[in-house]
Amino acid sequence: MWTIGSLLLVAFVVSEWLVTFPLRRRSKWVFRALLIVVLFVAWVVPTGDKRFDTPASAASLDHGYGLVSWEFENFSDKWTHRIWTVFPWTPTSESDRREALDRYVVLVDEIRAAKDELNRVTTVAMPDLNVVAAAQNDVDRLIGERDAIRPAVEEFLEQIIDKIVRTDEIDLVSSFVWPPVDFRIGDPPKLLVTSPRDEISRIEDALIDPDISIEDMSRIEDELVYDQNISAVIIQTGGLASYPNVIPTTHLKRLVDVAAHEWLHAHLAFYPLGQAYFSGGDIRSMNETLADIFGREVGLRVYSEVTGEPFVASIRPETASGKVPNDEAAAAVEDPEAFSFNRFMGETRRETDELLAEDLIDEAERYMESRRVELLDHGYKIRKINQAYFAFHGTYAESPSSTSPIARYLWELREQVATVGDLVKLLRPIRTYAEFEQLVVDRGIELEHAE
Repeated sequence: MWTIGSLLLVAFVVSEWLVTFPLRRRSKWVFRALLIVVLFVAWVVPTGDKRFDTPASAASLDHGYGLVSWEFENFSDKWTHRIWTVFPWTPTSESDRREALDRYVVLVDEIRAAKDELNRVTTVAMPDLNVVAAAQNDVDRLIGERDAIRPAVEEFLEQIIDKIVRTDEIDLVSSFVWPPVDFRIGDPPKLLVTSPRDEISRIEDALIDPDISIEDMSRIEDELVYDQNISAVIIQTGGLASYPNVIPTTHLKRLVDVAAHEWLHAHLAFYPLGQAYFSGGDIRSMNETLADIFGREVGLRVYSEVTGEPFVASIRPETASGKVPNDEAAAAVEDPEAFSFNRFMGETRRETDELLAEDLIDEAERYMESRRVELLDHGYKIRKINQAYFAFHGTYAESPSSTSPIARYLWELREQVATVGDLVKLLRPIRTYAEFEQLVVDRGIELEHAE
């Protein structure tokens, strides 16, 4: 997911030079002052005097994500750590970083188990306060250990990603990776997504504190529905393209996938395609779907490099194969009695669109809720499915919740070029979706048109 990182990247261009230049006392103070000014501008400029006068921003005001403070704290911490490790009295080695990574791999499961236990002891009928305190202490201890080793883990993986994007197999950059790969393992924010109730269309987002309670999420969503007649849902983001990027504390294969995805957003910020992201609509979907394809392939190569397991290329997903087949065609290739999440969500999206097209809003919302409940029987625990849910997931064209042909177009272009880096280089000069469609046609790919 992309955010207001472009101004922060401009700050990085100057600040990197100041930091890597011989550290005179004056340079250090100039660096700090410059960073504070640019972060303040980044907070003000994108929204101006309308920061809190939109429904989503007003409803979520008490639970907004502190992006500016996060950027300042983590940008400063990471570069302070990097400078500190340069000095001869603080040596670090690849073996130290590998040891930290090995511990992180185990720690992920320990943190998840500790959080599950904390959730269990706090949701019983009569919680024992001593048991709750002990469970909380376990979570805090493990998070503290994660925070202690993550600089070494991050730097080790950043170096591998940097290496992989320069290889002939990716072929995106040559000897100089820009911007530098830089991410922070932590807790990405949640996102408040809104859509009109009478159609599925993503209209406004707001970053939300990741620690917000379920009760507060429901209150915000209900307020927007009843007071503003807007569909709303708060979802957990998989990562954030701030700088450094925010990456969730998750298993290694997923972590490097997300890290590569978010780095590509930062890379594209210097090209027309990335700069057009905030135009929304199809051009945003192009950015996200391209980052999905790139992140998956680079992530698998990084995972292979780190673990020694053979690289296995990702395959074109079913959702990028073109138009959804009819029931007879589907039955010919798969067991119609077997549950398929992709097919289920595709059916749900199409039926919802048909109901909304007939202005049957209440019926559509009841239908989506009934489908959510049905998913519980198959082990899929989704808190809410509504117009905003589909608007968000529809941005990612490989998702079964999307009705866009963008995933098919991108995969057919991918199959025409030698590397995923070639695909990025082909697309990054594009400024509008019309330009993309023209490229698709020029490449001999048939466009899909709304019926």
